[in-house]
Parts: sequence; C-alpha cells; structure tokens
Amino acid sequence: MNKKVYIYDTSKGFSSLLKHYYSSKLNFDVCTNKKRFEPDSIQGYDACFFVVNDMDDFTNLINLYFKIEHFFVGVPNLIIKDKIERLKYEEIVVLEFDKSKHELLKIINQNLLQRKLIA
Repeated sequence: MNKKVYIYDTSKGFSSLLKHYYSSKLNFDVCTNKKRFEPDSIQGYDACFFVVNDMDDFTNLINLYFKIEHFFVGVPNLIIKDKIERLKYEEIVVLEFDKSKHELLKIINQNLLQRKLIA
C-alpha cells in the first residue's frame, strides 16, 4: 500500500522530480501556490516534502511541522538552512539543493527506506 505524501513546492521543480522517481511507490498531493496553502485542512499524511524558498514558506513550515510525522525540507541556500536548523526540530531531513540530483535522490531514498515509507 502506498503512503500518502504532501509536497509544498511553490517553485514546482522539486515536486516534479519527486513525482517522476516515486509516483509508483507514494501517493502525492502537491501545493504549488502559497495562497492556497491551508495547514488546518492537512491531515492523514505519512510524510511531507517542504521546499522553503523565503520567509513566507518558513512560516508555513512552522504551521505544518507538527501535523506530519516524517518531514523532509528542501533548502535552496545556507541562510534558510541555518534558520531551519535553529528550530531544532527532531527527525527532520534537510535536503540541500546545491547537491547533485543523484546525491539528493540517494539521501531521499535512504531516509524513505529507513522510515519504512517505501519498501
């Protein structure tokens, strides 16, 4: 049975990558518009991939973090990575977008397997 995964990606590129490589293993719901993001209506997800591009996204991350058990956060730069690390959220997987696609997929795959989200 496929796990249900929420993706927040206003730039749309990362969500396309995830859907391309994992659509046969995971069921995705994607939010690409900040104006349509409603954290109160988000329930029943096994994992979340959340791309933080700016402070609005950072605030949205804080509003959603405690609703989903397994959290992957994509960061495009070191300033945002530092802000996320200062939150000291446990069990969060930070995905640095300056890594190669191969490296990112390896990190994602290892963590999905470890958390038993894919077999």
